[in-house]
Amino acid sequence: MLIDMCGYLGHWPFRKINNNDVESFVKVMDDYKINLSVVSSLNAVFYKDTMQGNEEIAEEIKPYSDRLVAFCVINPAYPAWEKDFRTCIEKLGMKGLMMYPYYHPYRLTEANAIRLANLAGEAGIPVHIPVSIINVRQRHWLDTTEILNTSDFIALIKNAPNTDFIVSNGATDAIAAAAKDADSKRKGKVYYDFQRVEVFLPSFERLLATVGPEQIVLGTGNPLQYLDTQFVKLHYMDVSDEVKDLITYKNAARLLKLA
Repeated sequence: MLIDMCGYLGHWPFRKINNNDVESFVKVMDDYKINLSVVSSLNAVFYKDTMQGNEEIAEEIKPYSDRLVAFCVINPAYPAWEKDFRTCIEKLGMKGLMMYPYYHPYRLTEANAIRLANLAGEAGIPVHIPVSIINVRQRHWLDTTEILNTSDFIALIKNAPNTDFIVSNGATDAIAAAAKDADSKRKGKVYYDFQRVEVFLPSFERLLATVGPEQIVLGTGNPLQYLDTQFVKLHYMDVSDEVKDLITYKNAARLLKLA
């Protein structure tokens, strides 16, 4: 079984992407034998009102409720963000929260961001914060140059001690090492993917040694990233089948409350 914790639907404003509509996305899942994928709205990242993107994706995935799980995008610097969050979780049935402090005008150390993360913890859902959506070294000139600020992230997890977090698409081995002490004192846990972590170098071994197999998940970045890269890494990981099962679906199932 495979559960992908990092997928996107919608339009990316800086280049054309393929397989970003729901039917094509699910076809790619079938090709790679991915049973379930978490998806969020790229449109919501760039709409002034993120709720419009959340409502779009909630409607789009209805025919694929057995294959797709939606996370909402909420900007805590926007009016009525708390109402929108509750609507997404309580009425639209979304199972997680995406935060993008480098696209929306706030820092993770601000009061509203901390409150939002704590509301997610109270709702029993994880908060997913990608290090970046794409590699900023190849960015469009109008795109942001910022990525996740590790110090701000560590401050956030300290201030939201009961909330589970997911960090993806970056140097997660280094972030895990920096956040290890803070995370060890919390009830919630931080989970990491390995989209940008090398399996053929010590990077993945460092990540595994830092957090253990119970806090690593599969995230492909579909359709913004090449999926083959992640499956090559899975093939060559020097870990037991039991550890690979944790990484590819068991940890994700626990986070999504499927198990």
